Amino acid sequence: MSKRIVVLSEEVANQIAAGEVVEKPASIVKELVENSIDAGARDIRVELTKGGCQSIRIVDNGSGIEREDVALVFERHATSKISKLDDIYYVGSFGFRGEAMASIASVARVEMLTRRPDDPEGTKAVAEAGCISEISPAGTPAGTQITVTELFANVPARRKFLKTEATEQSACLDAITRLALAHPEVRFVVTANGRELFAAPAARDVSERVAMVMGNDFTGHCLAISGQQENVRIKGFISTPEFTKSNSKSIFLFVNSRFIRDNSMTHAALAAYRQVIEPRRYPAAVLFIDLPGEEVDINVHPAKLEVRFRNSREIYDLVSKTVAHRLASAQTSQDACAYRLTPRETTSASSGFWRPKESYASSERPHEVFSRQNLRQVIDDDLFARAGCPSDVPVRVEEISCGGKITFANRKYLGQVADTYLVFGGPNGVMMVDQHAAHERIILERLKAAAGGKVISQPLLMPEVVSLTPAQISLFEGAMSLLSDIGLDLEIFGRDAIVVKALPASLPHVPPVDVISDLADQLGDGQVWPSLVERKEKILASLACRAAIKANVVLSAEEVAALCRDLENTPFNKTCPHGRPISVQFSLYEIERMFKRK
Repeated sequence: MSKRIVVLSEEVANQIAAGEVVEKPASIVKELVENSIDAGARDIRVELTKGGCQSIRIVDNGSGIEREDVALVFERHATSKISKLDDIYYVGSFGFRGEAMASIASVARVEMLTRRPDDPEGTKAVAEAGCISEISPAGTPAGTQITVTELFANVPARRKFLKTEATEQSACLDAITRLALAHPEVRFVVTANGRELFAAPAARDVSERVAMVMGNDFTGHCLAISGQQENVRIKGFISTPEFTKSNSKSIFLFVNSRFIRDNSMTHAALAAYRQVIEPRRYPAAVLFIDLPGEEVDINVHPAKLEVRFRNSREIYDLVSKTVAHRLASAQTSQDACAYRLTPRETTSASSGFWRPKESYASSERPHEVFSRQNLRQVIDDDLFARAGCPSDVPVRVEEISCGGKITFANRKYLGQVADTYLVFGGPNGVMMVDQHAAHERIILERLKAAAGGKVISQPLLMPEVVSLTPAQISLFEGAMSLLSDIGLDLEIFGRDAIVVKALPASLPHVPPVDVISDLADQLGDGQVWPSLVERKEKILASLACRAAIKANVVLSAEEVAALCRDLENTPFNKTCPHGRPISVQFSLYEIERMFKRK
């Protein structure tokens, strides 16, 4: 039986529409702070209770609202920014569609106090479930105060999708961080449960604000960039190649001072780093793109987080070339470290693409000089001894499967390919092992085994202070017990730093700043884990990746032998923690087919 088409009630329509704008507390913070900036505020205070899930209060010293217009604030599509469609392409403010306040009021209780500087008294307005319940005179300072409570009280199904208090609070701080970067002239203060978490005084310029917000680690490893092509300009800061992150969340893109997410522009920035940082590592950057309003459509996303460029190809090229040029200039500068931007050669033996056992004798690392016979003896003695076979006794032709695990019995080490893949020959073919993937799995299983009991920590000789953003500090506060369980001794140090006192003993050579940076990325990935065990394993996998031998590293004979020994004794040694294969085998039959012998 078909159902009749009906027109939804205004209440239901408003609640559905609110879902496009108000996803979580951070959405409310973003919309209301943007309204404050549009009102000319130079001092904005954000107060959160229980991560914004219980209440959000925004106080600004902006221009305020006339009493006659207060009721219109809560009407959908009531705005002073535009009057016709073409105005959208020239609007310089953040909010212009008149949706934010109506959307927030439809899913929460909103109380607003506002006064213009020249008015003798202000106005109080209360709205809930999309309806205004009160408008009355009130004494209040110049500017606007908005308090949001009972979030999703009338939409309980949506409230269930809120995450932990720490995660929601971190998301709110992320929203403030983006706005603070784009508006150095505005003072921002954020408190949570009465405690100050973030403070950014008004700055003279963007560079001063970046230094305040991004932390000492970034500002100590960044390069200023600037470029222009016709009427499009780009400026900002990029990290040097040695400062990397485990994901791309530290790349901040702004178009006409509006934070956006754009895969194409992010890819443009990453393209310039392709040959100078490790695979699966990402730079940090704060990039500002300025262009005429008619060259970009900002009305393609409900929260205006995405835009559409008229000439996206030209802007992509400008971003990529500007970043690449700055990295290249740093290479040749006498005041900067040298960074190799040219692609690595992969066609000749001298480039390191193929490194047979003999080439160790000519290695530039004198402490790893071995003759061909010595190298073979080190590997063969170690592998055959563990297989129970003396090296001078002929071994069986068939290969030992060892229950589906990787085994090196009856195999001879031949060398490295691209200083990354270890090559082993056997009677039935050739096996190649990814040294990074293998070492990752070894370290992860050691960490997991330790996490099942008492993890042995290695105290640092001198505790190290690592700078973080307030949003990251908020995440660490909620994970201290978990991190302690896996051998990390940490202490919150002020609003934007963590003191590292000890690391797991399995990570003796990893700089504390790298460990904390990757942990911050993992804690802030926004995922909801079904269990504490899964979350812990994700963190352990990140630590293992950071500590493992990297690609493009030459291994000595002893290092290869030790890696093989440890891998054989490691459970689940077929794949790395990310699910990629550790080894690839080519049977003798496959090799003979490639040479047309079969």
